[in-house]
Amino acid sequence: MNLIRYFSLMLLLVWLPPCQAGGVSENQVKSAYVLNFAKFVEWPAGTAWDDNKATLCVVGRNVLGGALLELDGRKAGGRELRVVQHENANDNLSGCQLVFIGESERQRAAAIVATLADSSVLTISDIEDFAEKGGCIGLLYRENKIVFEVNLASSKKSRLRFPSQLLSLASNVFGK
Repeated sequence: MNLIRYFSLMLLLVWLPPCQAGGVSENQVKSAYVLNFAKFVEWPAGTAWDDNKATLCVVGRNVLGGALLELDGRKAGGRELRVVQHENANDNLSGCQLVFIGESERQRAAAIVATLADSSVLTISDIEDFAEKGGCIGLLYRENKIVFEVNLASSKKSRLRFPSQLLSLASNVFGK
């Protein structure tokens, strides 16, 4: 990763304003994190990208107050991000490169992650202990800021690669 991308990552992930300051909500900050994960996580060669678009599937009801839906059409790592809402956890998620599992799916989160474990899908959630229990990235609110945790064992199983600079910003890294 070149120096410019590294500093961009640092600014985007570390210098995010505190929640509610300047009109930025917690959900908007979490949504910005998801966009940046889409930019910096590396998928394996041969990953099927439809028309050079990455699909973010949002699973659950009222996930992040709809902030993730605002990412539709944004650029992430040279690809256009397409956001698809799935209110039913039983929906087919095979066309997704990223899956955000909302709080409403807390009881089914482990089953969703298990279903996607052998595919190259980045699983993200703000459910407590999500990364520790097998999801790739967990977003948490700690000490007045949004932090993230990474589960390396899950990401390796999904054949996803996290740049070392991204891992150094994580509050916890499981499965080292």
